[in-house]
Amino acid sequence: MTNPNPFQQVADFVAKMSEAYREFELNNLMTELEEFNKQNYKDAAIDVALATGDREAFNKLVGSEMNG
Repeated sequence: MTNPNPFQQVADFVAKMSEAYREFELNNLMTELEEFNKQNYKDAAIDVALATGDREAFNKLVGSEMNG
């Protein structure tokens, strides 16, 4: 019986860590993209409220932005 190559174990560990890091980065990127899209939709809704003179909608949108 031969001894397992300790360098293979290190290589396997590094590969698993690299995969986990890529998944973590992808999750962060998707979260940032989702936040960006939410803000764009909100900005567009504010523009529509302004263009149509819908003061109630505008106040809800801007008020929610000011209150977090």
